[in-house]
Amino acid sequence: MSLHEQLQQNANTYLKYTDLLAERILQVGHPVDGRTSVVAATANLDNYPGGYLSDKQVLILMTERINTVAKRERIAHLSKVDEVTSNQLQDLSYQLDKQVWKFRVMQQ
Repeated sequence: MSLHEQLQQNANTYLKYTDLLAERILQVGHPVDGRTSVVAATANLDNYPGGYLSDKQVLILMTERINTVAKRERIAHLSKVDEVTSNQLQDLSYQLDKQVWKFRVMQQ
């Protein structure tokens, strides 16, 4: 699979879980501010570099970013608040693990 196709699959997964988890958060009574600027400011991620990046640079950056987002402590904490949402995060965590694995394979 080309890097472009893999990134498109990843984006599709992110869109699916973004919508699903936003609905769950609203269901448990928390407001959601999904504006790009707010999400970017609260994501705990450095800005993505501009300009041309080699495939290897993209693979490394995306692997690091996915690992940063996929902190499992958040899932354990959320299971005490809302088990259904925690289960959805566990499903997302599995998808993120799979993405990292695919990126590692592509780097070899």
